[in-house]
Amino acid sequence: MTEKLSRNVDGSRDGASSRPLQRLSNHENSGYLRSRVLKRSIVVGRHKTSVSLEDVFWQELRQIAHDLGLHLSQLVARIDAERQHGNLSSAIRLFVFEERCKSAAARSHDGQHAGLTP
Repeated sequence: MTEKLSRNVDGSRDGASSRPLQRLSNHENSGYLRSRVLKRSIVVGRHKTSVSLEDVFWQELRQIAHDLGLHLSQLVARIDAERQHGNLSSAIRLFVFEERCKSAAARSHDGQHAGLTP
């Protein structure tokens, strides 16, 4: 049996890091760092498929679908149809990230015009 060696974020192998381990503060250890990847089944078009997503992405995807007045399967079908490469799970993560960035930018822009920010 061949053992596969993996690299750490800092480039070291087998967990041998040259940097000391640092504890995360309570703020840094918020929910997004603890979100598990779960495999979920969904019907896209007329076929059943599965996606592996962290719970935070799944919840945000559901909220976006609700905000747009779409069923979750309709939104995922749109994402699937528009993706240019990569797998569906990655396309969903990118979609959620981009939508939330747009929302944040719109809120910031609205706040500036309301005279709330300099």
